[in-house]
Amino acid sequence: MTAMLCEITIDAGALRRNYTFFEARIGRERLAPVVKSNAYGHGLNETWQVLAPLNPAWLCVNYLQEARQLRDLGFKGRVLVCGPFTPEQVALAATVDADVFVGTHEALESVLAAKSVVRTHIEFDTGMSRQGFAPASAGEIAARVAGRPEIVAGVCTHFANVEDVLEHNYAALQLKKFDQARMAFVGRGLKPLFHAASSASTLILPESVMDLHRVGISLYGQWPSQATRLSFLNESGDVDGLAPVLEWHAPLTSVIDIEAGQYVGYGCTFRASRKMRIAVIPVGYFEGFPRAASGSSAYVLVNGARCQVVGRVCMNMTMIDVTDVASAKVGARATLIGKDGAESISAAEVAAWADTIHYELLARLNPDIPRKVI
Repeated sequence: MTAMLCEITIDAGALRRNYTFFEARIGRERLAPVVKSNAYGHGLNETWQVLAPLNPAWLCVNYLQEARQLRDLGFKGRVLVCGPFTPEQVALAATVDADVFVGTHEALESVLAAKSVVRTHIEFDTGMSRQGFAPASAGEIAARVAGRPEIVAGVCTHFANVEDVLEHNYAALQLKKFDQARMAFVGRGLKPLFHAASSASTLILPESVMDLHRVGISLYGQWPSQATRLSFLNESGDVDGLAPVLEWHAPLTSVIDIEAGQYVGYGCTFRASRKMRIAVIPVGYFEGFPRAASGSSAYVLVNGARCQVVGRVCMNMTMIDVTDVASAKVGARATLIGKDGAESISAAEVAAWADTIHYELLARLNPDIPRKVI
């Protein structure tokens, strides 16, 4: 593990609040928090530490290895592996007692042939074009598994376009296709859990309410998109249900004075137009602060003041303008994500500076950054 000088803090109260917000909306048995990808960058161990007393019935991951990690941490509930599943993983799935998404004939046949029962959630591709069976094949697949009802734990799909739109015609089309697949299993007397919803659809698409909800980004207090936030506001008149969980801080490691005309950083992309004070924070693109955030839009907070990023973000360092912050000394705390006084920076803002989304920004936070639950 790399000994980094920055720190991520996880607000336990905010995480609990978000969990109970969704629990109140859909119920404990239907809530399946997603903790894949190091809990969206928040830290799987730290997130489990907060969720454990809440006794979640389900947790969702992408890899079977993540399911094993949860078992090692002591989770006794249902683990749903939502990533690709291959025939070679049957034994491991049985060993860690995991539910798995199955969306190929090869994987399905391996589950049917296994001596151990592997709880399977049969996925249908209703419009994502990513993984899953064609809905038209639902009758054939239902007939194929009808003799092994004990393996058919769920039937599921994934929405392609709920987050980024205010009208949900495409989602309605997906639900119609999914309903056709669902009826094939009901017609065979099978009683799996049916599920499609993620964060956005759980928040704003009542038609998606089924047996299970895979709540990811919003568990951590993040709106899936501005469109989702607006849709929720129109529905409920309130957007205070979600509380951001993560903050990211680093100390200033140097503060220097430079003259007008002096360059800052690689490529000499920034030239001082006046005398300036430049501070360095020990965070760069290796730690997860995107290089594409270099330039005039990006800033960090120091003692409650906005300090512009100057020059290019380096691999392990970023330079900022602290000319007008007299209190900016070596050791002072810079905030990359979070609140400082009356100012704040959201993960979505940082992502926008890099022309990406907050999902990617958070997931790419280096797992070696110390994470502290507060």
